[in-house]
Amino acid sequence: MEYKRHSAAKSSYRSSKGVLGTAVFVIASIVLIAAIIVLSPLGNYLMDHVIAPLSCQTASDDTEIVSALKQQEEIKAAASFSPFPTEKAHKVITIEEMPFFILQMGAFTDADTAGQHADEIMRIGAGGIVFRDGSIYRVFAAAYTDESSLKKVQSQVRSDGFEATPYITESKSLRITLDGDQQAVTIVTDAVQILNEIPKELCAMCLSFDKGETDANMLYKTLEEKQSACIKAAESLDRIKSADILPIPELLNKYAKNISTFLDEHDTMNTEMISGALKHLQLSMIIDYILFFDGV
Repeated sequence: MEYKRHSAAKSSYRSSKGVLGTAVFVIASIVLIAAIIVLSPLGNYLMDHVIAPLSCQTASDDTEIVSALKQQEEIKAAASFSPFPTEKAHKVITIEEMPFFILQMGAFTDADTAGQHADEIMRIGAGGIVFRDGSIYRVFAAAYTDESSLKKVQSQVRSDGFEATPYITESKSLRITLDGDQQAVTIVTDAVQILNEIPKELCAMCLSFDKGETDANMLYKTLEEKQSACIKAAESLDRIKSADILPIPELLNKYAKNISTFLDEHDTMNTEMISGALKHLQLSMIIDYILFFDGV
């Protein structure tokens, strides 16, 4: 039994030695073949046309990935410090002039005569404002947003012995092209809406006040709100650097100034005088509105 165990151990040792020798032989063969390939023309060809290009392509791909990631980080960083969103917008904003139906109480070639007549018209509770139309000085009494209202008042005034003819403004349009961020487009769009709505709302205020639906306190509060809206819209437009929109904040500031003058000078007037002064304010702002479209 002892002999058999010794023989088995010896056999195992010989087997392990054989495996080790085989492994050494295989490794040596691989090294030898690799050396032959590297040193041969075939090895040089593989190195130049297969291995080296693959290495360069891998390095190039890594460089492009790093560059792309860096650009994304720069874009994110710029967006976080931008005063407006990075989203760009191209928009054409069209401002359509609203037509007004104005009650004209006379047309003169002399400015002084027109001014005197305007004062008389204002004393009876009308607007009494002079509009220079070329060489003609037109005296306006009130304005409306529809022709039926104009004709109704015109009939009443004529029955009282006054000359009264309709003057209807032309409807023009102005286009503004904006190339910028979406927030800038929104600011201009909102300002244009205020620019168009203020004269229209003043026509409604005049009618409401004459009918007794609005008292002086309500009127002043509403006008203060309109004045504040004009100022805020004009200030917002100052942030946008575009020569095309410059007439818009100028007109909004005129609106605000006219309202401020009315509030400062007419807060203690009686109802009839307030009615005339309110129509004077209304017509002043409508004339500014007309000249805005004529000048751009």
